[in-house]
Amino acid sequence: MAAPCTVEALVEKALRGDVGSWRGLVDSMYPWALRLARRRLPQGFLPEDAVQESFLIAFSKLVNLRQAAAFPAWLASIIASQCVRLAGGDHAELSLDQLELCGFLPTAEGADPEDALCAMQLLAACDAAIEDLPGHLRDVCRLHYRRGLSVAEAAQACGLPEGTAKKRLFTARPLLQARLARFHCETIFRVGYMPISDHLLAMCADRLSQGRGLPLCSKRYLSWAALAGDLRRGRLDAAFIMAPLALSLRQSGTPLAYVMDGHHDGSSLFLSRNAQRRLRMGLPGECSTHQVLLSRLVQERPELSELPTMVVNPSRTLSCLRQNEIGSFLCGEPWSTKCVRAGLGDTVLRSRDILPGHLCCILAVREEFAGSQGQVLTDYLRMLLAARDRVRRDPAFAAATQAAYSGIEASVARQVLDERTISFDDLCPEQARLDAFAQLAKQAGVLPASCSVSGFARPDLFALASA
Repeated sequence: MAAPCTVEALVEKALRGDVGSWRGLVDSMYPWALRLARRRLPQGFLPEDAVQESFLIAFSKLVNLRQAAAFPAWLASIIASQCVRLAGGDHAELSLDQLELCGFLPTAEGADPEDALCAMQLLAACDAAIEDLPGHLRDVCRLHYRRGLSVAEAAQACGLPEGTAKKRLFTARPLLQARLARFHCETIFRVGYMPISDHLLAMCADRLSQGRGLPLCSKRYLSWAALAGDLRRGRLDAAFIMAPLALSLRQSGTPLAYVMDGHHDGSSLFLSRNAQRRLRMGLPGECSTHQVLLSRLVQERPELSELPTMVVNPSRTLSCLRQNEIGSFLCGEPWSTKCVRAGLGDTVLRSRDILPGHLCCILAVREEFAGSQGQVLTDYLRMLLAARDRVRRDPAFAAATQAAYSGIEASVARQVLDERTISFDDLCPEQARLDAFAQLAKQAGVLPASCSVSGFARPDLFALASA
């Protein structure tokens, strides 16, 4: 009795034109392919259709397969693609209100020919916007926003955990919002922020502004370098950014105005409990507030002057500590609190103990936007002040918002607020405070001695919003 052929042998024979081998390949792989399609397709779809189409495609393109042993993985990718296509293609009725992009989409009530034409153009713009997204965001957005699948159904069709699908939709939302705003020839106010407690007002303002007509497009960054780069290139109109970094951009030619303090205090010095901890400190950037704080601390602790440092983005502090790349770090909350909860070490000093009330993150706006879209900027500043008031009276709302926008546990965000590690009082930009901090930054070598701060602070814009 002949031994059964392996999948690899069947593929090689099918490539040579053996029809019987192709049939044997389909028979042997079909149950596995059907199980794969069932796992990916939402309830109500026929996995048999996806499998049949996948085998037809595989047969027609078999000559393109370079290695016979790769056939199962290759077929799996075809099945995944067909499941996405099938899940999207069975929805003939397109619901515009599924997009939920801050009211940009018109209602589909009117039967006027002009309205119908506008709707068709908008659908085309939406399709183009989705197609322009990075590849890993495209499928889940197409299924959720254009085809009306729930997040769970879109995740299943894409073979993703539901949490991952939610994160991708969250990431794609401001990108789609900006592209559809251009379709309407509307102003869009693009604001960057980092997932730190220092930028809590940016997150709360974004949440409070939804449905209120403010053309706000908030974008979260995980790297100070990426945020600063987009602000410099004009991909952002404004950003919550460390004051030394904003001054550095301004000196190098980026026209920025300082219109509001983002917060005061809010950073912590954390020390690992690892007995073999590395004698290296993590800082969020070379041109950072924390370099200034460290320089100030060295005046009292001269032995720290020899401590090497490395740039660590805030969200990487936990992994860097666990891998012993650093033995300590100085950065914005809630990362120190998070590391304490994880049992990695202890908070040994607060930034308010080093330099009370220091200038740190500010809202810097590109001057051309402030000049041409003054009302939008004023409305945004008012929204930030409303967010500050809401944080004061409703810390649970603030913690839940930070959790939704940054991925930080709400209990960690709430602990930072309850411990009053950070302050959102006295946010008007002050020239005297800016001058004093810039002088410290120059002494620390963070800013060159030639760096000018004249005309940078614009308290007049803040006063207009506060009126």
